[in-house]
Formats: sequence, C-alpha cells, structure tokens
Amino acid sequence: MIVNNIEFIDEDAELFPDGSVYDAILAQDTIIQDIPCAGNRSVVFYSSGQLKLCWLSSTTILNHLPCASDLVLYLHENDQLWNVTLASDYQINEVLYRSGSRLTFDETGELLEYSESLDMDRVVEGLPCSSQFVVWRYANGRPSLIVLSSSHVIRRKEYPRGAKVFLNEDGEVIDWRLVDLESRQRYK
Repeated sequence: MIVNNIEFIDEDAELFPDGSVYDAILAQDTIIQDIPCAGNRSVVFYSSGQLKLCWLSSTTILNHLPCASDLVLYLHENDQLWNVTLASDYQINEVLYRSGSRLTFDETGELLEYSESLDMDRVVEGLPCSSQFVVWRYANGRPSLIVLSSSHVIRRKEYPRGAKVFLNEDGEVIDWRLVDLESRQRYK
C-alpha cells in the first residue's frame, strides 16, 4: 500500500475515515517529515498528517537533541519532541542528562520529566530506589516514579519493598502498586 509516496505493509494498517494513514508498518526505512523512520516498524500519524510516533532508523539530531536509533520517538502535533531517548549525554539548562535517558517535553519544548538508570540501589531525594527499574524525575529533579528497594514511610504511610510509587511534584503519592523485585523483570 502506498499513501503520500510512502510504502506501508498492508497487514494491520489502520486508516482515518478520509483514507489517510493512522497506524501502519513501514515497508522499508523511510524519511518522513525529515525524520529517519525504521522500516518494518509502526508509524502513527495525527489526523492532520503530522507524524506522532516512529522508530528511528538512525541516530539523528532533532530539536538540537541527539536521538537514539532503534528506539521509539514521540512527537506533538506541532512537530515538537514529546518523548525521546538520548543517543549521547546532553546538557539542558546546566543539567547533564546521560545517554540512554528518556526525556519528555510539553508542546512548547519545555522539559517535563526524564528517566535515570541507577547502577545500584540508592537513595534518591530521601527515597530508597531499586536499580532494577529506572527512576523518573520531574524537570526540577524530584522523583515522579520510583520502585522502593526497601520498605519506606512517605508522608506518614508505610510502603513495602517493591512498591512502584507515582508522586506529584510536591512529593505526595498519587498512586502505587506492588511489583516483584525477585523476578528481575524490568519496565521501560
């Protein structure tokens, strides 16, 4: 199937009512809206035709950021990066973000959150965090998502080891659920 000079695999393609592509698998590596998209991977579009999601076929610079290849990239409808994995260390406002970190931005390009991999269990902003899972932080550095490496009291409530804790920017628990630290399963 060829739509707007882009070849897609027909299987499982989803189209908007006007016949434009919503979600489909690229037949081969293709440059779409100046972004190198990987073949045999899904691409998703907004109804406006703007690219929403793709897998990068090569490391590339987008909005001045070094974006890692073979990983998913999300875009806002206005072409601003939404979520991306860094291909190399990168500094924003005097803060260094490590290669492999995922960064999430709003529609104006402001950093909202970022991920951080831990080399061992350690305390982050007073919280004992498991290195089996990435820590997500707000732009101000406060944790937004962690998994506790040991039981811990947060705002007068005790949470067990393995609690996957979602926090707001004030450090209050929004939600939590238990994950199995013994199985060594990791989330991304």
